Amino acid sequence: MLAQLFRYWTTFAPERVRKFGYLKQLIGLEFLYKRNEHAWDDHVMSCREFIVDAINKCPNHGTAVVLGSGLLLEVPLRSLADRFDRVYLVDMFHMPQVRVEAKKHFNVRLLYGDITGIFAMMKEGDYPGGPFPAPEPRIPHLKDADLIISANVLTHLSQPICEHLGETRHLTEFDQDRLTTQIMEAHVDALANSATGVCALITDTERFELGGDRVLSRKDLVTGVKFPDTASRAHNLEWQWLKAPAPEEHPTHDIEHTVITRLYERFIPEEADPDGDGLDDDALDDDDGEAFSGGSGDDGLEDV
Repeated sequence: MLAQLFRYWTTFAPERVRKFGYLKQLIGLEFLYKRNEHAWDDHVMSCREFIVDAINKCPNHGTAVVLGSGLLLEVPLRSLADRFDRVYLVDMFHMPQVRVEAKKHFNVRLLYGDITGIFAMMKEGDYPGGPFPAPEPRIPHLKDADLIISANVLTHLSQPICEHLGETRHLTEFDQDRLTTQIMEAHVDALANSATGVCALITDTERFELGGDRVLSRKDLVTGVKFPDTASRAHNLEWQWLKAPAPEEHPTHDIEHTVITRLYERFIPEEADPDGDGLDDDALDDDDGEAFSGGSGDDGLEDV
């Protein structure tokens, strides 16, 4: 605990990243993994193998985008950098070790920003929840990337936003749950139906509390979200992830998650990139973590 606190206070991050809890989440994940690396081995390997399979399914290897790159635990960055001309790692914040790893590859760039579109919506004075649905997601290079990977980010998109709206706008739990579903549905729909390249989705879907061989509790993490069919059942994988062995969250109970994958394949038309440069005109990028823009100059990270 003291090591995590020290890490928190000695890691430079914008105040807005601290305010919405993103830095705390990343550091918590980092230390959870360090304590349980062996328990996570199968999960991490399964994610990496699935992503490599997605790479091999791509007819073109111009641009790859990783949504929720996090600590790069499940992301085979070297494989992506070796096979693609450009690789974009997208998250709200990139930890120092991720920046170091990215700099080892000349073609890897860091983007930061909010892919739900809600930060930009709130900057305009509109707030989701109640009568206002979640906006369209703001996924960089959605229309021109050859590969988009959603790396265990789906069930984490809404929590900081809903907590903020609950505190500042008194959004009810019912409306928070509805907004969470809307955010996840919009994310999945964008990957399955709006993107033009191959899309690889990895997400946890259920949380189990285990006492020995007994299931003590179960929580659906994607309530109401439908995952469109893929071209092949071979692309629909599932495994169990021992995320928090005892005594991480309970003295004697393990926490296990069900993880699923979906691989959506499509032909990429040449006209998807009118400039021929492989870049989205609405995106700004920089090796030091420039924000991506939705076209209005908003980086999705303004204080609200």
